[in-house]
Parts: sequence; structure tokens; C-alpha cells
Amino acid sequence: MKVKLVPTVIIAGISLLIGYGFYAANVKDGNAGCWIMAVFSAVSFFVILTGGFGMCYTESGSTVNIIVTSCIFAVVQLVINLIFTFATFHLAPYIILSGIILLIYLGITYAMSKAL
Repeated sequence: MKVKLVPTVIIAGISLLIGYGFYAANVKDGNAGCWIMAVFSAVSFFVILTGGFGMCYTESGSTVNIIVTSCIFAVVQLVINLIFTFATFHLAPYIILSGIILLIYLGITYAMSKAL
């Protein structure tokens, strides 16, 4: 497993822009935890997208499976962030739900990379 540098740098920029977008959407409401949501969403998108597009795996079968899994989890994470952005929420359920989704993703991709 190797890191592809250029896609990873691009993914970092995209993740930071996504995080800033969620910050900008929440800051107008005077939400005190909007910066926490921005940082957590940027980190989670960076991890998910880097796992799918910023890594080169040695086995070709695991590459396709991990890319598809990363796309699915990126969409799930985006939907969760949109729901928590436009609905009134407390910060703890957002952090718990997003953290569980991220850990499930890491567990699944780790198992896929070891199984194939």
C-alpha cells in the first residue's frame, strides 16, 4: 500500500473546502460548535477520500472494492453532514454518529485490504 501524493494533496484541498462550506453554512445561525463540525467533517472526508483515491493497493481486487466502499461512505457522510447542518442539533450526537461511521469505514476497508 503506497500513498499517491498528487491525489492526496487534491483530496486535502477538497476536504478543507467541504469543511469550510459546512462552517459557512452554520456560522450564520450563531452556532457555537460550527467550527468543530467543520474540522470533523474535513477530517472525515479526508480519511474517506484518501482511503479510496489517495492510496495504491497491491492487490487489484481490493482496490475496486475499497474505491466503491469509499464512495458509498462519502455519500453517507455528506448526507449526515447536510442533515446536521440544516437541522437544529446538539453537537454530541453529530460527533458520535460521524465517528461511528468513520470507524466502521476504517474497519471495513482494513478487513478488505487484508482479506483479498
